[in-house]
Amino acid sequence: MRHAGFARNFDSTLRRLAERGHAVHVAFDVPFAHARRGAGPGIVERLAAEHPSVTLGPAPDRSGEGSTRLGLRLRLGIDYLRFLDPAYGSAPKLRARAEAQAGPALRALGRVAARRPSGPAALSRALRALEASLPVSPRAWRFVREQRPDVVLVTPLVELGEPQTDFVRAAKALGIPSGLCVASWDNLTNKGVVSETPDLVAVWNEAQREEAVALHGVPRERVVATGAHSYDHWFDWAPSRDRYEFARTVGLPTEGPLLLYLCSSEFIAPDEAGFVRRWLRDLRARPEPELRDAAVLVRPHPQHAEQWRGVDLSYLGPVSVWPPAGADPTDADSRRDYFDSLYHCSAVVGVNTSALIESAIVGRPVLTYLAPEFRETQRGTPHFAHLADGGLLRVADSFEQHAVELASALSSGEGAPPEARAFVRSFLRPHGLEQAAAPRLVDALERLACTPAQPLRAPALAPITRLALAPLAALAGLDARLRRVARAGARRALAVPAVRRRVLGWVEPPRRLSQAPVTRHLRSLVREPADPALGAGREP
Repeated sequence: MRHAGFARNFDSTLRRLAERGHAVHVAFDVPFAHARRGAGPGIVERLAAEHPSVTLGPAPDRSGEGSTRLGLRLRLGIDYLRFLDPAYGSAPKLRARAEAQAGPALRALGRVAARRPSGPAALSRALRALEASLPVSPRAWRFVREQRPDVVLVTPLVELGEPQTDFVRAAKALGIPSGLCVASWDNLTNKGVVSETPDLVAVWNEAQREEAVALHGVPRERVVATGAHSYDHWFDWAPSRDRYEFARTVGLPTEGPLLLYLCSSEFIAPDEAGFVRRWLRDLRARPEPELRDAAVLVRPHPQHAEQWRGVDLSYLGPVSVWPPAGADPTDADSRRDYFDSLYHCSAVVGVNTSALIESAIVGRPVLTYLAPEFRETQRGTPHFAHLADGGLLRVADSFEQHAVELASALSSGEGAPPEARAFVRSFLRPHGLEQAAAPRLVDALERLACTPAQPLRAPALAPITRLALAPLAALAGLDARLRRVARAGARRALAVPAVRRRVLGWVEPPRRLSQAPVTRHLRSLVREPADPALGAGREP
């Protein structure tokens, strides 16, 4: 797994594997100290406590391997070129994110290639050939060999520059079947490209099957649609308290409709607190009593809750921000609170977040409107089309239309429309609403263990290409070592309280000092990601 945060997407799958008697070792690319987010790796730790056959630990640090680091840089370039395709012409924010990760040389090459319609695709093929010619990561190879697994599974395998490619290639070199378990609904459209195709790609539904084939070049026969294993538990969940008790818990009126606003990630909505304030102000100015008087519960995104610190919305009527610091529903208590929020509300509003899907599972109408500030992260992201065009969302082009639709949803109390229920069936439970996805995924993984692994194939000119790339790989390895030394020195310097306060901005530094080259350099060294996906980075 990329980091411990992905464990929540595979809780039911890991548990099912353990219950069937399989030994499962979960390795995280980002060390635990950098991956903790609230509950962090607690899901796997709890599973390990319940099932001795489940173990966990860090993946090997590959950041010092020159060829591995060079491969990462080449894949970052390939991913950047993906977003130069005309299909992503309306996704400038996704393109900017990939461009920021690609190196200056690859960005320059990409701009030149983009002058011709076929240029980015041709350059991408050239970079893929170079990347495929690089040797398998020695540390990844040794790690997989020492584990002696029957199957090597990775997720998400689509991060920009995806270093988990190292483990797929290592598995192929060792003749071990490999598989990708798609973690979420947006993984195949918004992120990087699958550079090394595993023997199995487990997706949620037919829409993702088409994405795997069309966008990632996965042979159709290697793709299996099992359903949304990440959401299995919500189909059987029940509320833990009644409407009266829940309203008292969150500090809202115990009678009348409850409107739930579910916040999005920082990438989707950087200043969502400001947007919610304006949205509430406009709601209270409407003539419909359902909107003027409705109790509103705002639920912060667990990784973007800091913006809500100190925000007071009490002047906008009955409004509660709860839980105030956000909460990732990864344990029984946080899941009860989250489900109760969904269950007791009359309607749900949000910008673009997976929580909108969970709302439809509970049977609540889900609404949004295309606000100008979110143009690039709603219609400008391909995965939004799953919600907007698939029947889940009621999408309004203006606030006026949104207000009318929202008032109707609150007054009718009819729950999710038929289109939303059809979305749940096709997108989350394609084999039937009563058919949980995790058992089907485990069945597919058990079949994979009996399937011969595809061999690792390199281009015909790989030996010559590898020799030609050797100097670049050596430079990449030297750069990694120098950066590691520099970061260690910067941390030692920051151990001095006066230096730490000034460099990190704990107190406002004098303007001259804050612009000094040494201060800027120390700050950049400490805050630099340092290829976290290679096993030596910060919080994801």
